[in-house]
Amino acid sequence: MRKLLFAVISLSICSTFALADIHIPNKPGPTRKLGSGIAKTVASSAYVLDSFYDKLLSEGGTSAFTYGLVEGTGKAVYSTFLGVAEIVTFPLPKYEGFDRKYPTTKMPPADLYDNFY
Repeated sequence: MRKLLFAVISLSICSTFALADIHIPNKPGPTRKLGSGIAKTVASSAYVLDSFYDKLLSEGGTSAFTYGLVEGTGKAVYSTFLGVAEIVTFPLPKYEGFDRKYPTTKMPPADLYDNFY
């Protein structure tokens, strides 16, 4: 009985720490950018089979063999070049753009919508 109680308590403590680790948000930085670039470069070939399979299910075999392979190859090449660009530029900070006076996600109230400037 003591061993069972000890096992349950140990498991609950370990799961609490694991849950806390999962919920910590990732911080953007060069390591994350490098990891993203490596993942895009390595896994980009999966787009060929994925697009082929999607077109096979939705439009049929002929479309899958032609359009699906072309679309998948294009996505794979694009993702590979994007991954290589992220690997090359990972020490540089991420481009943030410019600050807008009014964020695009928040719209003005309905009575001000037409006269909003």
